[in-house]
Amino acid sequence: MMKYVIAFVTPTKKIQLRHKIVEGENKDSALRKFFNENASEFYSTDEHGYLYFKEDFFDEANGSGSIIEL
Repeated sequence: MMKYVIAFVTPTKKIQLRHKIVEGENKDSALRKFFNENASEFYSTDEHGYLYFKEDFFDEANGSGSIIEL
């Protein structure tokens, strides 16, 4: 499995940056795992919530996250 470093800026003032090394078969599976464990509280926990997270994550103008393959 591949390893990815994922960082996400949360829309809260308490803990604004969440980051973690995540293993996955590809970027999408690693990002989904990160979403389920670290970001789902800010979105609905269904497929639509994940898609909104992913859209926010990769928004070129105002992205809220970063993923780097190790």
